[in-house]
Amino acid sequence: MLRLGGLVGRRQLAINKCAASSSRTSKREMCGLVAAIDDVWTQRSGAVQHPNIPLLNDANSLTNTTKILHHRGPDGYQVSSGTVGSSTSNPARWSMGHTRLAIVDPSNRFADMPFNLEFPAEGGKKIVHLAANGEIYNHNEVYDKCVKDGWQSDKISGSDCEAIAHAYAKYGGPKTAAMLDGMFAFVIFEEDVQTGKVKAFAARDPVGIKPLYYGRTKCSNSSDDAAAYVFSSELKALVGHADPSTVVAIPPGHYWTPEEGLVCYYNPEWLRNDDYAPWEDESHRVSDDEVREAFSKAVKKRMMADVDYGFFLSGGVDSCIVAHDLLPFWREERAAIGDDRPISTYTVGMENSPDVMAARGMVDALGGEKYVQHNVRSFTPDEVFDLIPKIVYHMETYEAELIRSAIPNWLLAERAAQDVKMVLTGEGADELFAGYLYFQDAPSPRHVQNELRRIYGMLGNINLHRTDRMTMAHGLEARVPFLDTEFTRLVMSIDPSRKMVDREAVRTNSRGREKTFLRELFEGPNDNGHSIPRPVLWRAKAMQCEGVGEDWVSILQRRVSSLVSDAEMADAHINYPMNTPHTKEELYYRRIYDENFHGLEHVVKPWEGGGRAMGAAWKSDMYTREGLKNTDLLSHSLQQKAAYSTSTSSRRSFSTAARNIDEPSIGVQTFDMEAYNAALESGYSDFEASLTLGGDDRSLIKTDVRTNKYHIKPVPVDESSVFRGSCTGNPPTQRGYDAAMDLFAKLEGLEGESLCSAMQGVYDDHRARLSNLLNLPEGTEVVICPSGSDAEYIPIAIARALKGDDVHITNGITQLSEIGAGSAPASVGKYFSTHVPLVGRLNGEKEVLSGFENIGGITISARDNDGNVVNASKEMDSFAEEAFARGAYPIIHGVFGGKTGLRDNKMAASLDGGNKSLAVVDACQGRFSTDELHEWLNQDSLVLFTASKFYQAPPFCGAVLVPKGIADKLRGSPAPHPHSMFDNEGLGGFLTEKEMPPCLQSWGELLGKERRSNIGLALRWEAGLAGMEALAHVSDDMRTKAVDDWAGKVTAMVNGESNLDAWCTERSIVSIRVQKGDGWLSMSELRDLYRWMSKDVSELVPGATAAEKDALSKSTYIGQPVHVSNSHAIVRIALGVESLVSYLDDSTSTLDEDMAVVQKLAAVGKHFATLKESGH
Repeated sequence: MLRLGGLVGRRQLAINKCAASSSRTSKREMCGLVAAIDDVWTQRSGAVQHPNIPLLNDANSLTNTTKILHHRGPDGYQVSSGTVGSSTSNPARWSMGHTRLAIVDPSNRFADMPFNLEFPAEGGKKIVHLAANGEIYNHNEVYDKCVKDGWQSDKISGSDCEAIAHAYAKYGGPKTAAMLDGMFAFVIFEEDVQTGKVKAFAARDPVGIKPLYYGRTKCSNSSDDAAAYVFSSELKALVGHADPSTVVAIPPGHYWTPEEGLVCYYNPEWLRNDDYAPWEDESHRVSDDEVREAFSKAVKKRMMADVDYGFFLSGGVDSCIVAHDLLPFWREERAAIGDDRPISTYTVGMENSPDVMAARGMVDALGGEKYVQHNVRSFTPDEVFDLIPKIVYHMETYEAELIRSAIPNWLLAERAAQDVKMVLTGEGADELFAGYLYFQDAPSPRHVQNELRRIYGMLGNINLHRTDRMTMAHGLEARVPFLDTEFTRLVMSIDPSRKMVDREAVRTNSRGREKTFLRELFEGPNDNGHSIPRPVLWRAKAMQCEGVGEDWVSILQRRVSSLVSDAEMADAHINYPMNTPHTKEELYYRRIYDENFHGLEHVVKPWEGGGRAMGAAWKSDMYTREGLKNTDLLSHSLQQKAAYSTSTSSRRSFSTAARNIDEPSIGVQTFDMEAYNAALESGYSDFEASLTLGGDDRSLIKTDVRTNKYHIKPVPVDESSVFRGSCTGNPPTQRGYDAAMDLFAKLEGLEGESLCSAMQGVYDDHRARLSNLLNLPEGTEVVICPSGSDAEYIPIAIARALKGDDVHITNGITQLSEIGAGSAPASVGKYFSTHVPLVGRLNGEKEVLSGFENIGGITISARDNDGNVVNASKEMDSFAEEAFARGAYPIIHGVFGGKTGLRDNKMAASLDGGNKSLAVVDACQGRFSTDELHEWLNQDSLVLFTASKFYQAPPFCGAVLVPKGIADKLRGSPAPHPHSMFDNEGLGGFLTEKEMPPCLQSWGELLGKERRSNIGLALRWEAGLAGMEALAHVSDDMRTKAVDDWAGKVTAMVNGESNLDAWCTERSIVSIRVQKGDGWLSMSELRDLYRWMSKDVSELVPGATAAEKDALSKSTYIGQPVHVSNSHAIVRIALGVESLVSYLDDSTSTLDEDMAVVQKLAAVGKHFATLKESGH
């Protein structure tokens, strides 16, 4: 096979604008194309006089027209022209122009298009001229199939698009189009050299990701016999060349030939068959894991590039899912080449908009700046109005809903194109998973399925039209993994009842809202242990024009409407009889379109009724022509501003978690009432509701299930249940419940100064008892905290106190995914929850606590992808050395007992008594000896401790143990600057003066301005101290011996079950993986197992044996699943204070309980598929 140079009368002009780079084996490019060919198919025989068609006989016209598409390929352009069929009476002139955006192998010009290739053919040879735009993901497989089927022509380049020419020459056009996997639009002109026969073929990808238009040229006489066909990626290159009335957009999944016209080649059964319902066949099963795996394949497929790329992170659930899946692949890909740069993400929106704030929350969840370089393009309405004419010109539409979204999309693409040439996006998920809010009114699953088919068919005219035009306007390529055809086929074969939307769930922002199926698929952590934050995962669907700012659309509409007169509006039906504008906004866009594309109004395919929802088979009041009716639905907790507010409660005679004594009535925080009322609505008592107060979102009771997010209730478990979940979160033990109730009774009835004074006494008592129980060295002081996560703020504040506010503080966290999810953001001064203990639900754009700005940090994973333990201590040493080298002050962490009990190799010491560095030991699990604790304190390490893990206090209650050496430095010293760190938007949102020890008296003075009390925290600590006191008489040696004995016996029990494996045992935590076929249950599957463990599920498994049914009937609580490797996750059986007391008293009975847990775990694992099919 030859690449033709001066052969067959061909002219070629090329201009090389590419910068040099290293050679590659493959080449991919996005581009724009222009093509033209004489119509020799409808000409009268013997017609030889060709009309004057500039694209065919004027090189300058071809070049200048190609340059119109320069924005689609700013790296260079090339044009080719010639004649085919010269040996016939009707030879055809042809021409092609191509602009290049080089994504792979940017310096290789040998593979530039247009391709002009000569192939052997039966009895002679054929010449194929090809101009293509797109990515062919399976190009290697396509060429390999050609070879397997006898094809003998070698490729001359690594271009993915060259495979199109080979396949076309081997199989013909229709079969070639059908075998391509990718996004593409291409035009081919072919000549059989022996016969002179000429063919033309054009095709567009199945979904319409890449555009292609065609029409016929105008002729100088009244006959069109000698007209030519012209093609272009965009309308603007056809203006002046094509007769406007003949211009047509080739529909998605169609090809064109002059003989057949437009023919559909992609019409899968799910799209064409109204009765398609494979889910009704019992043999048809699509598991959630299959869907996730198909999506991961789609994402990986779209990572092919030799230039920097990133992704559009709108902050919506779709783009966050792409980010959630992409980042582990990115890190793996980069690690292989020794590149640890973060990936670039791009968000657009007005300040404090839903999209901007959600995206920031997602970036934090992905590990922050170490892994993600986040770029926000903020804008104000005034700066974009002048851009609208340019945007309409590039959009080539007057569809109002589309243009509203295109405006911020333009700004987003413009910003991204400064850094990268390719981005991934979340487009298409709504069309597969029923993501629009009007689906809440769908009357049946069949209606949902049919509506999804309808709006999927419009993607090429709407969403993908916008995506292509706005990115390519800036020389940026966009890839859309959700619209992978195999992934689409799989998702559309799933019972649409899973995609039904509950109107009430939309209103209350709860499960059952739009895209619940999709949200639940990706609720768990990715392979890096990062999860999508709940406020982001469950936020309302926002079209981009809405998500960038709730009031953006109304501002836009008011402005553009002011530019249209009433008289113009009255004459709209006369001036624009086709698709007549109904509003001044629509007329404004139509006017701009007409100035650029007069006569091409028929090419635009707007939504029926003026908007997506209006064409549905049912009525919905969610949208009008102007957009979403109620934009308040779009707000979310990451967006709201933190603020103190009060209300009164007639149900309580003393303040709950926070109190302002100057108020004449009982003041409580908004959050406290939210938690308190949720617990009361769930049927719990005043006291039980009070146990949930003064914490964060993890303590909130969900009224639909009457538990918190850990499936825990604020009451002891039933005596017939077995609890072995102390490593996760605890219901109160009976012992703790009774102790906390006694304290509640003492406080009830107090108010004002009497309550404040009593609460000071409670916390002083708690500090003293904790010091005694832990046998703390003299001079050690205790800061009481709402949880182990917000305890992370204390070391930062202490560092400021020790070093001043002009030294850069950087914080190193180890065992990411094995410690609490809030620890990493808190370690750099960020909020980690939607709620703040003493403030309530966050309201606002603040990500960082006041006074905690500019804290640097790193996170170190607990394990690698294979589950091997990372040497975190070694990495932490390197982190410290790097900090010293740049004059920073490092806070160095060590974890003594993560979720699986994992301990770092060493616990660092504070250097030079805290003057050079500050060490922190995260011992929040509480599984350590007195000697170990003393060792840490004697080396001046701060120790983070909670009573809500091993000691089984209700969630949560924490403390920071301050060693004497550090306490002495703090004692008597002034509070650190800036003092704003003690306001309600700083530490004041978490702590009062009562939780402060004497060495931090100066802090207490600033925290005590509002004279508040966190009663919920005091109740939880009272419960935790009761648990600690139950073991106070037991020596460390006796505890250690009992724990080791218990762990050995439980490990043996687990390994005695054929489908269980005690993957690791660390002190009092046994981590277990559960077999599934030749592998192990995944993280998402273990979440189901975890839920079933606490329920009687015996009736759901009719095929179980009598012994298995007995096991399945038991209510047992275990530790939540933990992702530990790419091959599996684990669940945990953990010894807590009550089970250790029981074991010391009666080991046989305790082990009988453990056996019940193990047997149920084995039975649930064995019958997992049956339980899953039950839908429970």
